[in-house]
Amino acid sequence: MTDKYIDNTSEAKRKKMMRRKRAVLKRTHRRINVAFIIVFVLLLALGIRIFMINYTHGEEYSQAVLNHQTYTSTTIPYMRGNITASDGTVLAYSEKVYNLILDVKSVTSEDGKYLDSTINALVKCFGLDKDNVKKIINDNPTSQYQKLLKELTSDEIAEFNELKSDKSNNINGVWFEESYVRKYPFSTLACDIIGFASNVNGGELGLESQYDDELTGTDGVTYSYVDEDLNAVETTKAAVNGNNIVTTIDYNIQSIIEKHIIAYNEEKPSKNTAVIVMNPKNGEILGMASYPQFDLNNPRSLSEIYTDEELAAMSDTEKTNALYKLWTNFCVSESYEPGSTFKPFTVAAGLEEGVVHDGDTYECKGFEMVGPDKIKCHSYSTTGSHGVLTLSEALENSCNPYMINIAIKLGNVRFAQYEKLFGFGARTGIDLPGETTGITYTEDNMTTIDAACNSFGQTINVNMIQMISAYCSIINDGKYYMPHIVKRIESANGEVVKDNSAILVKQTVTASTSKYLRKYLENTVSKGTAHRAAIDGYSIAGKTGTAQKGNRDDLKWIISFIGHAPADDPKFAIYVVLDEPDGTTGTSGTTYDELYLARDIMEELLPYMNIYKDTDAPYVDPGSMPDESGVTDIPASTLSQDNNN
Repeated sequence: MTDKYIDNTSEAKRKKMMRRKRAVLKRTHRRINVAFIIVFVLLLALGIRIFMINYTHGEEYSQAVLNHQTYTSTTIPYMRGNITASDGTVLAYSEKVYNLILDVKSVTSEDGKYLDSTINALVKCFGLDKDNVKKIINDNPTSQYQKLLKELTSDEIAEFNELKSDKSNNINGVWFEESYVRKYPFSTLACDIIGFASNVNGGELGLESQYDDELTGTDGVTYSYVDEDLNAVETTKAAVNGNNIVTTIDYNIQSIIEKHIIAYNEEKPSKNTAVIVMNPKNGEILGMASYPQFDLNNPRSLSEIYTDEELAAMSDTEKTNALYKLWTNFCVSESYEPGSTFKPFTVAAGLEEGVVHDGDTYECKGFEMVGPDKIKCHSYSTTGSHGVLTLSEALENSCNPYMINIAIKLGNVRFAQYEKLFGFGARTGIDLPGETTGITYTEDNMTTIDAACNSFGQTINVNMIQMISAYCSIINDGKYYMPHIVKRIESANGEVVKDNSAILVKQTVTASTSKYLRKYLENTVSKGTAHRAAIDGYSIAGKTGTAQKGNRDDLKWIISFIGHAPADDPKFAIYVVLDEPDGTTGTSGTTYDELYLARDIMEELLPYMNIYKDTDAPYVDPGSMPDESGVTDIPASTLSQDNNN
């Protein structure tokens, strides 16, 4: 009885304990489930939050991460395009050079393992001062870019690169940054045409400036970084080189012109000596030069013009003004009175309008009265007058009254219209910077005395490119072509980007008038005032000109010759201008140097251009030929009148 009771009691206790255990387990499971649910909800909320952040600010946060990654970039410079002569001779090019860069941080890495060996290599290969290199390193311990040398050639860096390639030499932290410098292999040749360029300012003069956009390329870049997955990424965008400019300039013609200009000025220096050679049939400039010249590789040097003492005495402003004067292209940027070289245009206008005809005669009395004003012929002080002249003889003898008579018959309005038709008073459109317009009268303000003086090239201002372009039209059946100096533009790989073909702008005169002018101008050389330009066996045509500059009392002169060859089938036209040449100060203003210079140049041009002797060319006896010895007295009333640009 007692034992059974005890057993029952024990069983009861065991069951009670089991119930407690089940209750504890149940509570534990309940808590675990609650905790799981809480964790799940939290994770779900966090996931939603992350999603929302990525959705709304993903790019922003990604950029922030990437900004903290390692990033490097290296510029790949473009190469400026070449400028060449028409035959391919390179006149301007860009040469690759190297800047020596020191990465101080790399040099001093690994406890200075590379320091001494790198410094010693720099001293050995480039002659750098060791103490100075050490100072740069000490002063810039964290720098990764210190430029030690500039514009080294490939030959100059070869030895160092060879040393560096041998890892046992322990050279580190030195690299070479690529760059380009502009080179002009012929120094002064065609300096007015080509101009110059710098890495900082680009084209600053001439074609370098006019075609700067074409010559300029686009830099490339190589950049590398570590992305968000810790992968090294490197990308290269190649540089795009500039286009090449092919000019109309014939290298040999340009060389011939400059050779004779220099030779002339060594004997008789002038303020300016300028020459243009042009193809009348398409407007191409074959050669253009003026003197003094400047070195395109050192364009800011004045040492060839001034002595050391003169330079030392000059202010900065004076030096700047001297440079701009030196850089001015006289052929397009300076205007002046042309003198008698203008007379062919007066004759052409008279023939076109029928106010004068081939064979018409006129008696030169040595002067012409225009209202109350007496305008003298240049013959007035020598022979007194020319007497009775034909139209051709008027050009041959450079008779001023005959020209005045034509202008009066044309009338002020028509005369002004023809000046405009020939392109005077306006830019020709030549593809060079700085072209001036010159100064002319308009239809509204030209007076009879203005027309009279203009008829022989006084009280009108022109530039050289206007004159030779107009002249080419009257000897080429009246076809006026736009003057141009660039033949075509090519890409860096030689593909034609733009072809500058001849542009026929207008018709100035008829073919009939042009034929008469060619014959008259040939007579002017064979038996007239331009006889000193004659070349034995060749038919040369042209006209001389003499004009006073500025104040008539200053006795400063411009003398010139404009002509062509062969006379009846022009292959080239030439224009020579001497501005204040040595020996012209005085009463006559004529030394004939312009004719001698033109003749010397043409004697080389003719055979070079495969122009053969003409068996029918007349023999020129210089002993009995007339000369244009001076200029006409201009009425003072015309000098105070305002002209219009």
